[in-house]
Amino acid sequence: MKRFFLSILLALSVIPLAAQETTDTLREKKMSEVVVAGQRRQVVYRIDRKRIDAQQILTAGGGTAADILTTLPSIHTDSDGEISFRGSKEYLVYIDGKPSPLSGTAALRQIPAATIRDIELLTTPGARYRAEGDVGIINITTLKGQTEGLSGMFNTSGTTLGGWSANGRMDWQRGRNRLWANMQANRYRGVSDFQQEKTTDVDNILTTSLSDGERFRTERAYIGTLGWQYAVEDRHLLSVDIQSGQTKNRRGGDMAYQEDRTLPLGLHTVGLYDSHDRYMLQKELVQLSASYLWHINERGDQLSLQSRNRYDWHSLEYTESNMFDPAGARYEGTRGYEEEHHWDCDEQLDYKLQYRPTGALEAGYQYITYSEIGNYRIKYWDRPAQQFEWQDNLYAPFDYHRQVHSLYASVSDHFGNLDADAGLRMERVRDQMTIAVVGADRDHRRVELYPSAHLAYNTTKGTFGLGYARRTNRPGIWKMEPYITYEDYYTKKIGNPDIRPEYIHSLELNYHKGFEGGHSFHFAAYHRWRSDVVDEIRVAYEPGVTLDSIINAGNEVERGAELSLVLKPVCRWTTTVNADLHDCRFTSHYEGCDDYHNTVYAVGCINQITATPTTQFQFDGHVVGPERLTQGREKPYCYFDFAARQKLMHGRMSISLVAHDVLRTARYHNWRTTSTLRSETRVRPKYPNLTLSVSYYFNTTGKEQQSGAVSKGAVFEGKDF
Repeated sequence: MKRFFLSILLALSVIPLAAQETTDTLREKKMSEVVVAGQRRQVVYRIDRKRIDAQQILTAGGGTAADILTTLPSIHTDSDGEISFRGSKEYLVYIDGKPSPLSGTAALRQIPAATIRDIELLTTPGARYRAEGDVGIINITTLKGQTEGLSGMFNTSGTTLGGWSANGRMDWQRGRNRLWANMQANRYRGVSDFQQEKTTDVDNILTTSLSDGERFRTERAYIGTLGWQYAVEDRHLLSVDIQSGQTKNRRGGDMAYQEDRTLPLGLHTVGLYDSHDRYMLQKELVQLSASYLWHINERGDQLSLQSRNRYDWHSLEYTESNMFDPAGARYEGTRGYEEEHHWDCDEQLDYKLQYRPTGALEAGYQYITYSEIGNYRIKYWDRPAQQFEWQDNLYAPFDYHRQVHSLYASVSDHFGNLDADAGLRMERVRDQMTIAVVGADRDHRRVELYPSAHLAYNTTKGTFGLGYARRTNRPGIWKMEPYITYEDYYTKKIGNPDIRPEYIHSLELNYHKGFEGGHSFHFAAYHRWRSDVVDEIRVAYEPGVTLDSIINAGNEVERGAELSLVLKPVCRWTTTVNADLHDCRFTSHYEGCDDYHNTVYAVGCINQITATPTTQFQFDGHVVGPERLTQGREKPYCYFDFAARQKLMHGRMSISLVAHDVLRTARYHNWRTTSTLRSETRVRPKYPNLTLSVSYYFNTTGKEQQSGAVSKGAVFEGKDF
């Protein structure tokens, strides 16, 4: 706690002066975009990213950032609700240019769609950005006040699955000062029917277990934010905000089990059980962010400083498995507790030299540190004693620290119809882990280089872009913890203290063309080479019990293509066709994994109909092709969503109704096979899944904006944070 308050005092003493989002606004004034007449463009393509207008995705009404993203090519949701992008769940999430206190899907699920203006996908980030996240960065821009005086928004929603949200934001701006406050309370809930047949062959005991029941996932957040921004003419800008709250993520299942065992000498047993499994991760957190921007001269030179400090003063990860016989008597059970607190800090100093009107040189230093201190303990059910007993040999205090020192430099310029940038980032990384398990302490040090480059060539026939970046996936402590935890009674998990980082080379070529009348065409082809792929494998561990472990499985070469076609068959109807094709060749370096070649495809068709200026409808259809897993396959499936939105009070209020999987065709069916294990799993989301939401805005950006005619091209640009 002492370190936390000292860091707050340090951040305040630095007096960083300007939200980077304000820097972005100033930079955008110098660039142009592909502009389509009518409503604000749903997607804008730039030299290293694409930007999605969140307010035009009707099927995300009452949902979150995750619901907006799933309308895009190469974004998929698995049976556990986890979001993957181009086949990976390793991406960074930023909110208004600052790292989210959460990560991955958990971060996306805690950002209400009604509060989002834009989402940017950076697939080949430049040198000034952190090198982690193999498929890049997702930056979410929230709605903000746009006029002097008071502005704001309020949103509430509810679902038939028991989810709900209530969010509000108030902005006040006068002269040099701007103040804002944001409150959010939400509960995301997903429920699915679950069936699994699993056979293990361990110690000459053949065990087949059949499970049938319901699994659920619930994510809650109660978070408040206060912020202040101060501007001194156009030269100095100061922004400070503090965010605090609680998050609580739960998942679990209630299953009926039938277990058949064939023992040596031909003996055979059959058991019937009821299983109730629970997982919970709860955090109380606070984050203080501040930024400073100094416009040094009229030429455009800038100096900026950013500071972010987060502290989770209490975090509890709890696992529980319960097994009862038909009479209701407890047969087995476990209770696992991982208590910890987290601390992370991100400081960045950046200088930009505008050496000519179209050219800039940028250099900077970034320091990132992450610490996690806690302990793990577990107790098992003692059947003879009829009580839970602590397992002293499984008590594991741990202390983990990661430090990253980064230096970077980049240059960007514009030559006629050509935009170009190139950069290099050097990172010195140190990972230290001390844990009360013999032989598990680690102290790794590495120095790594991460180059990047982008080109964009604009012609009357369209805009061509080329990008390259080297990235990495560094395993967090949860992937390195060398002790067993329980997903349920039949599924155990363990980390690997010797897991190595993944390294990824990403190359992307894209083409975009806008046409009069609102039509457009976009195509992207990408190539990724991944070494030391980090994956989770499942092996037979005990009779009827499997163990999931983290490994460096091998190397992978991925090639893919994405296509997005926007058409307006009639003036009130817009159709967007998204498609992606992903080809993967995996070479195994680990016993228990097989080489494979896999081709995956997905197609989505999004239809938006404007019945009246205030009434809109949207109908989506999505097909997801079969996928090859490290140890098995997943079958194809399809799903359809419908949404309607009615605007009232001159557009200030909107009411949305969204129906997910309206034809009830979504289902996940996969299987794994090894020499000692075969499992087949079927998951089907619960139906109906309806969401009703009501939103009210006043003096807030994000409502429809009119644009000019189609330009003859675009100067692609990047928006830094």
